[in-house]
Amino acid sequence: MKEINDFLTKLSYETWDTIFSKDDVNKMFNSFLDSYLKIFYSSFPLKRVHITKKIKNKNWITLGILTSFNHACRNSHNIDLINHYKRYRKILSIVIKEATKLNIQIKLKNA
Repeated sequence: MKEINDFLTKLSYETWDTIFSKDDVNKMFNSFLDSYLKIFYSSFPLKRVHITKKIKNKNWITLGILTSFNHACRNSHNIDLINHYKRYRKILSIVIKEATKLNIQIKLKNA
C-alpha cells in the first residue's frame, strides 16, 4: 500500500504541461510514457524472484520439473534456443498442470 501511495503522490507532482504541449502525437505519447514509466519504476522497483525457492514447498513438484526450471534458457539470443525454449515451456506447463491434478486427486482419495 505504501508503494501505491508513493506512486500516486509522484504522479500528482508531475508537471504534464510540457508533455501535452507538443505538436506531434507520437512525441507526446513517448514523452508521457517515459515520464509515467520513470515514476512507476521508482515506486515499484523490480525484484528478483527465485522460482526454485517458491516451489520447493509443493510436494507435487518432481525433481524433473525442478531441474527443468533451473536449466531453462530464456535469456539467450540464439534463435534456435529461443524456439526450443518456447516448445519446451509449453510441454513443461502441461506437465505441471498434470502433476497438480494428480496431486489433488491423491489428496481427495486419501481424505
